[in-house]
Amino acid sequence: MKRKISRFLLKVLMAGILLSAALSLTTCESIPVGAVIQEPELKFLSADLTGITLNGLQLLCKIQVNNPNQFKIPYPETDWSFFINNNSFLKGTVRKGQDIKARSSAIIDLPVNIEYLGIFNSFRSLRGNAQVPYRIATSMKIPIPVLGEKIYNIEYTGQLPLPQQPKVSNPTMSLSTSDATRAELVVSMNLENPNSFPVPAPKITYDYMINRSSFIKGTVENERPLAARATTPVNFRIQVSYTDLIRSFATLITASSVATTLNYSLDFGVPGFNWNDFASAIPFTLPIRR
Repeated sequence: MKRKISRFLLKVLMAGILLSAALSLTTCESIPVGAVIQEPELKFLSADLTGITLNGLQLLCKIQVNNPNQFKIPYPETDWSFFINNNSFLKGTVRKGQDIKARSSAIIDLPVNIEYLGIFNSFRSLRGNAQVPYRIATSMKIPIPVLGEKIYNIEYTGQLPLPQQPKVSNPTMSLSTSDATRAELVVSMNLENPNSFPVPAPKITYDYMINRSSFIKGTVENERPLAARATTPVNFRIQVSYTDLIRSFATLITASSVATTLNYSLDFGVPGFNWNDFASAIPFTLPIRR
């Protein structure tokens, strides 16, 4: 009986020695004697909009981790998922960072890059909406001495702004100057940008038609962007040579004027827009001088 008890005590003693050795290898250098081990405190501070264009936006999420212990804890490995309409849309992981010092706090940054094309392809019903609810769910893994690896889940909800389609209004064409050799036409229109950020000016493609036949084709690219929440006038000019006109349409040699049409389209480079709203035609009667 005594031999059995001795063997039992020996096993307990050996287990205690092994456990103490393991703890000494992993924690004795960092955990003060008699320290109370506490779990960290987490708080989702914000999800700030750091950039936005017609193509997408960037969010920077900030999570505060408070370490109340007398020893440092490792930087948490953080998995995150971005949800739209409760459907997972993006995922990512942040692994690298500095340890969180004893009795101090650290901010974990989670950058999230979102492309609008992906949103519109996945959620077609969102086209035309000004914003959509979103949710960011995070799972943070923090190895804590003695307690082991702990997983903390924390979420954040907000409203995601979506790009609004610019509007074209008051397209007109007028005669600027003319003489016996040529006519100069001015095309004008207003482009309204309802977004809270500047929008690159669109590329304008036009086809000036005489008697329903193409006569002059061209493109116009403006470098000046459309100001946020403002209406920007856009103008461009078309030169009409009377010599080329009569050569192409001999029946006009005795005409004093001709019915023309300018077909135009605008390209903002954003697949989510309805391009039918950016294409139209302007009728115009062109005088023919000799």
